Amino acid sequence: MKQTFVIIILVFINWTSVYTQDIDIKLYQNIPMRDGIKLSANIYFPNTTKKSYPVILIYTPYVNDEAVERGMYFAKEGYVFITLDLRGRGNSEGEYRPFEKDGMDGYDAVQWISQQDWCNGNIGMMGGSYRGMVQWMTLKNKPTALKTIVPTAAVGPGIDFPKYDGIFSNYALQWLNFTGGKSRNNNLFNNGTFWSNKATKKYKEFIPYKDWDLLALNKRNPVFQTWISHPDFDEYWQNFYPTPKEYESFDLPILTITGAFDADQPGAMTYYEDHMKYGNPAGKTNHYLIFGPWSHAGTRKPETELGGLTFGSDSKLDMKKLHLEWFNWTLKNEKKPRFLKDRVNYYIMGQNKWMYANQMDAISNDTITYYLSSPNSDAKLLIDPGHLSPQISSVPDTDIIAYDPLDTENTASYSGSDYYTAPIPIEEKGRILYVSNKLDNTTTIIGRFEVGLYISLDVPDTDLQVSLNVVNEVGQVKYIGSDMLRLRYREGLNQPKLAVPDEVFFCKFDTPFITALELKKGSRFIFSINSINSKYLQKNYNSGKDVSLETKEDAKKAEITIYHSPENPSYIKIPINSKK
Repeated sequence: MKQTFVIIILVFINWTSVYTQDIDIKLYQNIPMRDGIKLSANIYFPNTTKKSYPVILIYTPYVNDEAVERGMYFAKEGYVFITLDLRGRGNSEGEYRPFEKDGMDGYDAVQWISQQDWCNGNIGMMGGSYRGMVQWMTLKNKPTALKTIVPTAAVGPGIDFPKYDGIFSNYALQWLNFTGGKSRNNNLFNNGTFWSNKATKKYKEFIPYKDWDLLALNKRNPVFQTWISHPDFDEYWQNFYPTPKEYESFDLPILTITGAFDADQPGAMTYYEDHMKYGNPAGKTNHYLIFGPWSHAGTRKPETELGGLTFGSDSKLDMKKLHLEWFNWTLKNEKKPRFLKDRVNYYIMGQNKWMYANQMDAISNDTITYYLSSPNSDAKLLIDPGHLSPQISSVPDTDIIAYDPLDTENTASYSGSDYYTAPIPIEEKGRILYVSNKLDNTTTIIGRFEVGLYISLDVPDTDLQVSLNVVNEVGQVKYIGSDMLRLRYREGLNQPKLAVPDEVFFCKFDTPFITALELKKGSRFIFSINSINSKYLQKNYNSGKDVSLETKEDAKKAEITIYHSPENPSYIKIPINSKK
């Protein structure tokens, strides 16, 4: 036993010495903010005779200790590497209020770093999720020493977190508890049973969403209450994003990384596409995009298997090496990363290969349009579904979805690991289905599908989800994408408009998720529309009031009528790349 212990100690000493012999680490460095608050940083220095170096900064809500290995890696490669605790987190002073002062503090930190003798004036930022978002917030404040950013899976406040198309999730509070206080609450955050049981209680007992914090944590969470007090995409959320004029001023190199199954792809692509829309020519030329077959976590650590899907080995990029090559190029004036063949670098599932384009508009060149119809069915069963047709239905018809907010027989929930190839819940309450004919040719989907529905309600408001799957040539189901919307936001997330009962209106789902997938001849699409009745999401009681404040007494049963006729041709458009 003693010998084994000695061997373990020697291995540990040898491992740490490999990483520490060429670096020096300074812990708990205070960085002053303009209001006197001090943020805490851990700084990793190359242990060489050079006096100054380029700097890489990660600005994190997850406590500085998370990035020790990365700090050692980049310091050995000739960078000063800094991890900085967010205001109110870790060893940083101040009150923790996610989003609200991150841009200002990021600016102050970059400016302080640039004034240190060990900084050569070239600073870059990296990191994923929240750490990706704060790079855009920092850049919005235009620190002069910031020379490049690499935002990965960047959160879009008010767009994909803590709400999605106007619908809040239970996860918002779970995350706030995870990051609340000075340390990470890992164990409770990862206790799925705890959060599921609390969600079930809220769902079964019709507890208003505004009291989700009281139910789950036995106290009010002030940040949660602030968030739900802004149900629209109002100035509170808008102010976290660069303005068109600010996008126009950006010309530094930017590398955006996201994935087909990244939950924060909507945020990541909002920044990218707004920059492409408003940016100056030099700034747009310097902005690169990598789009892989990855989940949110997979944008940092890619895997070749995900939810029952498998990808080629070349989809598993060495992200650490890619970041190093990017910083060597942008901060040390070395060669551009070999992987970046063009400004848009995307992976096509099914073909299992990387493709390249100069801009997003070039990745697809055609569209398949299907129109909904169900003249001989009620579209509620896969054995007798509605139809996706290339032609507009000549027979006026409707399908009806019934949704009762007081029905607590939870909708279908799949818990298997093959969730992207799982059977479609064909008998789920409140779901209607439409199926296409088999594809005549191999077809590559690239981009976002668009859904346009003609709808009438007998209530002021409700929530809907649309989903697109494919059954391939051998009968395997594959998930393509989905979107959900609180229908009061059909004209814009900052323009709520309640429905007039029984009045037909048009609702466009601009699905925010891009995909790239090759489908073989003989595949067919399955499109579904369903009401949302999930214990994991904010429940809409259909009254038209602020949904967070609604109670059981506000509940109204809803009939959602979907029209498909020459006058009201509901459709789905699927972007493809045709082989010419």
